Parts: sequence; C-alpha cells; structure tokens
Amino acid sequence: MAALLVFATTLLVTLSTLSVAERDMKSVIGGQQYTLLSGAASFMDDRLAARRAQVEALAGAIPAALRTDWAGLQPFLERQTRLWEADEYLNIVVFDGAGEMQLSLQPLPGLKTLNARGRDYFDRALATGKGVISRPIRSRLTNNLIVVISAPVTDEAGKVVAVLTGSVDLRGSGFLRQVSTLKPGKTGYLFLMTSDGVLIDHPDASRLFQHVGQRPGINLGTERALAGFEGWLEARSKDGSDAIYAYKRLRTTGWILAARYPSAEAFAPLEAMRRNAFFSAGALALAAGLLAWAVVYRLLGPLHDLRENVAAIRLDGAGIDVLRDGGKDEIGELARAFHALMAEREHAEYERAASERRLRTITDNLPVLISYIDLEQRFRFGNATFEKWFGVTPDTLVGMSLAELLGAQAAAEIGPHLAQAFSGEAVTHEVSLALRGENRILQATYIPDHQPGDGVAGVYSLVHDMTHVKEVEEQLLQLARIDSLTGIANRRMFGETLHHALDRARRSGKPLALAYLDIDHFKKINDTYGHGVGDEVLKEFAHRLCAGVRATDTPARLSGDEFVVILEEIGSRAEAERIAAKIVDGMRVPFITSAGPVRVSTSVGVALSQPRQAQEALLVAADSALYAAKGQGRNGYVFFEG
Repeated sequence: MAALLVFATTLLVTLSTLSVAERDMKSVIGGQQYTLLSGAASFMDDRLAARRAQVEALAGAIPAALRTDWAGLQPFLERQTRLWEADEYLNIVVFDGAGEMQLSLQPLPGLKTLNARGRDYFDRALATGKGVISRPIRSRLTNNLIVVISAPVTDEAGKVVAVLTGSVDLRGSGFLRQVSTLKPGKTGYLFLMTSDGVLIDHPDASRLFQHVGQRPGINLGTERALAGFEGWLEARSKDGSDAIYAYKRLRTTGWILAARYPSAEAFAPLEAMRRNAFFSAGALALAAGLLAWAVVYRLLGPLHDLRENVAAIRLDGAGIDVLRDGGKDEIGELARAFHALMAEREHAEYERAASERRLRTITDNLPVLISYIDLEQRFRFGNATFEKWFGVTPDTLVGMSLAELLGAQAAAEIGPHLAQAFSGEAVTHEVSLALRGENRILQATYIPDHQPGDGVAGVYSLVHDMTHVKEVEEQLLQLARIDSLTGIANRRMFGETLHHALDRARRSGKPLALAYLDIDHFKKINDTYGHGVGDEVLKEFAHRLCAGVRATDTPARLSGDEFVVILEEIGSRAEAERIAAKIVDGMRVPFITSAGPVRVSTSVGVALSQPRQAQEALLVAADSALYAAKGQGRNGYVFFEG
C-alpha cells in the first residue's frame, strides 16, 4: 500500500504539472504557426494583387489606335514590359473578343493558334470587365504551375474588344519558394490548395493537381478548412499521426495556405519529461514495495505477541507491564516503519517542490512577462521579469490590478482584448508602453484558462518586447527602397513616390514633370575601363544628378544606367527645361575615376503631367522624349510634345 501510495502521488503531481505545461505549450505553438501562416498568406496576397493591378494598368494604357491593331500592339507591349522585372511574367498574350489569340510576346511550343473561350481567366474578364486571377494550370512553356492574370481591353464605348493576359510562374517568380522557407520544425511542411481542395503546392510532387481527398483516410482539419475554417487545431493526419494544422485563406484567390507540424516533434521535450516521470515513479514504487515487504515480514511475529498480550490484559487481567516488554520492539518497529513512510512522502514532496522550482526558474529567466490574471483582472502570478521591467517583485505583484501596474490609460486600451480572452478566445495584440524611460512596443498573447463546467477561470498572459523587431522591420523596409550602389531611390520607391506625387498634383492643380535620362555610350565606358570604373561613373552620375535638382525633387535609378527624376510643382515648361539643361551641363565636366578622367554625357527626355494621366503613360511620354534626344545626337534634352 505504501508503494502504491507513493507511486500514485508522484505520478499524479508530475502528470498534472506536465498537463498544464502541454496545454499552454500547444496553444503557444498553434498561435505561432497561425501567425506565421497569416504573414505568408498576406505576402502572397500582396504579390498577386500587385500583379493584377500591373496587368490592369497595362491594359488601360493601350492607346485607342492600338487596341485592335495587333501588329502595332506587339512593339508597344514590348516597350512597356521592358521596364518590368525580368522574372515577373512568363509570357504576355492578347486574345480578341472572340477568344482567338492574336499575339504572344513569347513563342508557344507547338501552337500556332489558341482560343481562350471557355477558360475562366478569359470568360470572367469578359463577363466582369475587370482583372481576374485564374485557377492554377500547367504552363505550355515550362510545364510548371502558373496562374494567368487577365484584364479586359475596352474601346471608347466601353465594349471589351480584347483580353490581355500575363502568366506568372508560381515557383519561378518566388511566390512559393519564399513561403516554403517558413516550414515548421524539421519534418513539418506547408502546402497550398484551391478552395475546393486541389493541391497547388506540396512537398510530395506526385500529389500536385490532385484533390486532397484522393488519398485514403480522413483529415478532419483539412475538411473544416475547406468548409471555411481559419486558424489552428490539432488533428489526426491520413497516415494516422497527430499534428498541429494551421489554415489561412488568401483574400485575392480564395486559396488555402496550410501548415502541418507533427505533434511528435512539437512535444518531444514534454514526452521525454513524461517518460522520465513514469520511470522515476516506477523505481520509487519498487523500492518502497521491497522495503514494506521486509518490514511486514519481520513485524508479523511481534504483532502476534502484541495481540496475545492485549488479549491477556483484556481476558486474564494481566498487567500493562506486558506491553512494555512485548511492545518495546513492536513500537520501535512501527516507529521505524512510520519514519520510512514519512521519509518517502517527504521525498515525493521534495521532488514536487523541485519540479516547481525548475518551472519557476525557467519562467523567471525568460525575457518575457508571464502572468496569470483572474476574473477581477488582478494578477495571481508573475515571473521575475516584472521586477526587471516595472520594479515590482512577484510577491508584490500578486493582487495588483492592471491599472495599478500599467496606469488607467493602458489598462483601458488592454481591457477589450482581455474581455475577448475571458470569453474563451486566444488573443494576440500589440500595445505601446513607456518602460524604463523609453517607448516600447509590446506584443501580448492571452490564453484562456478553461475549466470543465466552470467556463474560463482566468487568463494566462505572455508579453514580448517587439521594439527591436519593429525597428529591424522598418530598417529592412527602407533598405528595400534604396539602390544599393548609388544610394538614391530604386525602382520600387520611384513607383510609390510617383503615384503619390501625381495624387498631389491632381489635388493642387500644379503639374509635375518627369525627366527620363541615361548615360550616353555607357556600354563603351564599361568595355573600355571595366565594370569597376563603370560603377564609379554610376555613383558620381547619381551624385551630380542629386546636386543638379531641387531639394523637393526625387532622383531614382531604374536599372543599369537608366535614371529618372520626379520634378514636383513645376510652374512652367521653361522651368522644367532649365533643370534638364542644368543636369546636362553638370555631366559634361570630366568624371574623376581610378582610371583617370572620363568624359561623360547624358541624354534627357522631359514630359509634363496631364490631368488624370496614369503614371505609366507619363513614363512612356518621358521615355519617348529620351529616344528623341538620342536621335538628335545625344548630350542634350528633348521636351515631349503630346
């Protein structure tokens, strides 16, 4: 009995502690997987939406005279797409209103004609009059997975006369390659499927374009996702193993991005702790059992004597002295037996206390705030990080309200999120607080403490300091907008700046000018002096370009030796020409390089914005003026005559 008692007590305490840790760890891991998956889905949505907007803009920029002039339309499209990144689209194809292919920028193997009627990317664009993104299909060019982005081309009466399509290679353009790096753990993976369950991306290439239900077995998580569920859950895979699944739908296409994280890998540390607990309890029970057997065996004789002595006292009137003689050894044995039992119990209590100390040590040394908040929104537990961040010891924290610790304003801001957690939902949000004299951005995760039959008894709170992460994100965002060689704006920043500048020009009524320029005979400079000197020329060219324009203007490098300058609030054509002439004159002074002085000149095309003019049209006008400047002998500028 002693062995069973020790075994049951030790096992119960250990398993209850591990159960709480496993439940909390499962919620944290599931929430992290869903957060990462949401970020990946948002990335894919942004990329798809940007491509659709780009194709729609290209379709809208086609001049009226070229909308059905297929011979003239092809060079126009080639000029327009020359400014796009090289791997953005696999091909650009134009179909007429009847669905017949009229031109393709890339040759289609084995095809001389193609009719798109009956294809969803053609029929939907024709029916809705808007840009659409198709279901994934196999490419005739690469045999890879692609999506077709289409946009209608309308005449002046609004009738669709053609459909412009651009095919995007999902793997080749980085859509799936970049997302796949976020796979969970070592054996987990991400997969992508359509809203009706057809696999688009999966580690097992043989399953591509197959329905998820084609393999035998049932995955309840995936079935719920196909029915509209978003979030994370633990479900049994078709191979019979348990795993944590997370699902997120793309808002642009309705596709479902999912992640699978095997439970065996996710909870391997807890499984090892549980196994060690079983072994420790079994060994303890075996030792206690052997000791109890030995003690009972030796005590059988003295207990019989004790019974005889007690009977003699009761029946024969013997004196109580017989208990002293016969009871001395018996009492000693019993005392030692009780001592042994107490020692075992104290050992179990010591192990439990040691386990609690280990958990406390772990929580106190984590760089996060870990606490438990009751229904009155008062702290009932807090780790040592509270003392580091707020100067409040864990003992002092117990019983404090949120307002007492954080202030009334911060408590009011956090209140709605806590209320949502007390209603039974896991919640993650960000809040800005002043800590140690600095404004910090904190990310808080609230996990409800569900009690069977009693609802939510409290909330577990985990708070991370995300300030450094946010700063790094901002730095990375800025680096992505700057040209690494010249230090001026790159193509991405130029596109954003021009978009906003045109909006300001429309609101103020003051036009802007766009200067498009490149370095005359730059290839000859590279061939003569080498690419190292060429890079020196590009950097000095960018420096002089910045010095030659106004502080309110925005110079940018598009690619190679192609540069642009956004000239805002231009009062007149003469002012734009004056700046262009200043730029041309500034480049005529020889460039000092490691190979000695190098003569450099530039050709500039200048275009003035028109009301309601799209930025693509303005860029085409400036580009046309640049070609005119080159045709007049270079080393000068030409103003676009619309």
